[in-house]
Amino acid sequence: MSKINHQTRAFGSPSRYIQGRYEINNLKEYTDAYGQHVLILVDTFFFKEYSQKFNTMYSNGPSKVIVKEFIGEITAEKIDAIVEEVKDFVPDVVVGMGGGKTMDTAKAVSNEYKATTIIIPTTASTDAPTIGLSVIYTKDGKHVGARHYVKNPDLVLLDTDIISKAPSRFFVAGMGDALSTYVETRANLQSHSPNYVGKGFCATIAVEAISKACHETILKKGRSALMAIKNGLCTIDVEDVIEANTLLSGLGVQNSSCAGSHSIAEGITIIPECSKLYHGEAVAFGVLVQLIIEGRPSEEINEIYTFFNDVGLPTTFEMLGIKNVNDADLMKVAEESLKSYWDVEPFSVTATMVFDAMKMANAKGVALKK
Repeated sequence: MSKINHQTRAFGSPSRYIQGRYEINNLKEYTDAYGQHVLILVDTFFFKEYSQKFNTMYSNGPSKVIVKEFIGEITAEKIDAIVEEVKDFVPDVVVGMGGGKTMDTAKAVSNEYKATTIIIPTTASTDAPTIGLSVIYTKDGKHVGARHYVKNPDLVLLDTDIISKAPSRFFVAGMGDALSTYVETRANLQSHSPNYVGKGFCATIAVEAISKACHETILKKGRSALMAIKNGLCTIDVEDVIEANTLLSGLGVQNSSCAGSHSIAEGITIIPECSKLYHGEAVAFGVLVQLIIEGRPSEEINEIYTFFNDVGLPTTFEMLGIKNVNDADLMKVAEESLKSYWDVEPFSVTATMVFDAMKMANAKGVALKK
């Protein structure tokens, strides 16, 4: 158990969160408030279009900009190389636009210069934009750890026109990730486990309320929002779910912690077929496993299964891409998952318990689909 033995509570968050259609057009206005030397890292998929846009945006006035393409893994070597390349520029502001690896690299580079950090996610697929850490990999994609920073991003800027036009699978995966927020927060509150603020503190009343709002928003508006996304629309329901996927979920995980849902998501990666899953898809199946292992009421569990089936989140091994998984491999997943966050549950969890819960989650998923 990771229970803490004091009552000091803490809450961490970005300094500013701005979300709206076409807000990326106001980027220079936002960076001008923080400094005049702006480094922008742009995901390779967006670089061609937005490098031109940003260079034009900063062509008038005293502010200077460097726009760099980001491609591949986030490694310690790549972070060091970018820091070295811009050492004569000395950025006041570092902006990261794109997916998780681009955003996390921007956080790391910004930390080296003690600069302002601005994050511009291009999908609503994870809660990474709001959190004050970077996940580091080797060049071959092997996870090696995380860097924790003394502050969260200074500004998280979401252009919902960009996000609503991304493939709908990203949006659905974001809902899967976000639906772990309340489930995992609840476990942490019950076990009195440390959160991810600094050295780890007690959770606040605020995080419980935020995590519940995240959960309720997705279950209430997720279906309608997905319909709008599939039709290229950005409705109020889309805006609400984007906020839940990004802000509410991010605040939830940082100010409580991960638990069983993310343990399954990390453990299942040892099965090669699962490498194609988005993070939120793996976490979604982990939500089902966690609810079962905790013995939650059938009404709560069935509500999640119904929602997952409606939006296309995985409820069976087959949907995870593992049609012929054997018990030996499942036990390896269970054992691997114990290296993650099961210790925050309010009771001891064993590999056998995880194994049984995974098989039960699959069996129930198969039965409900029939």
